[in-house]
Amino acid sequence: MKNSLENVQSRRDRIVEITKKTDSIAVKALADQLGVSEITVRRDLKALNDMGQVNWHHGVVEKVDAESTQGNSLRSKIEQLKDSIAAAVPSYISDNSTLFVNSSSLCWRAINQLAVKPLTIITNNIRATECVRHPETSIILTGGEVRYPKESLVGTVTIQLLETMQSDYTLIGCDGISVENGVTTQNIYETQVNSTMIQRTKKKVICVADYRKIGVSSNYHVVDLSAVDVLITDSFANESVIHEFRRRGIEVVQVAN
Repeated sequence: MKNSLENVQSRRDRIVEITKKTDSIAVKALADQLGVSEITVRRDLKALNDMGQVNWHHGVVEKVDAESTQGNSLRSKIEQLKDSIAAAVPSYISDNSTLFVNSSSLCWRAINQLAVKPLTIITNNIRATECVRHPETSIILTGGEVRYPKESLVGTVTIQLLETMQSDYTLIGCDGISVENGVTTQNIYETQVNSTMIQRTKKKVICVADYRKIGVSSNYHVVDLSAVDVLITDSFANESVIHEFRRRGIEVVQVAN
């Protein structure tokens, strides 16, 4: 099963690469180039078109230009995916819990979704104060140095505060999560903040990430994969990687697209 999933993902990656190198290509020519049937290619193209990674119409495949209408459509689809992932978070958080929340945009969306529960939320995301919340919810900012443009709080003050606390849960977004390198981020300043949150968690670490982050390794290591209890992602995520995550004991939740 794993090899089959890897083959599907590899083929779809090749399709995206091929379309990036040409203005357009016919489905038949693409099938010939890949050495598979047109039916197989059409199945791949359906998934890639739904993801917004290619533009497939009338038997022709085109690359997606970031500045085009298709590019805008892709951004809209990703925003919808993030909303769906965020909406799944409350099911994994108990009422009256304390949780650490990092500064990712997906976690910010999740804070809004958590307005249905009374909670204590401790976060380094300044924008959390703009979120809707349950009347019995407290939002505590960690303090620290403000890093723009993300408006996250980082540095020694942030870490010192977190080290005086424990949470029931940590909700963390990332720039990559993979078997080889675990949870990673592009921002060196947030690495220790994120890892401290996870180390100070009593119950579950919940990672939220859309399909673009699954199987990806970014610049700076936060924690090994073994530190993650639950991963909430979407059904576009690389199935081979998801299979391996599950094999390693992570509860993977894939929301409908």
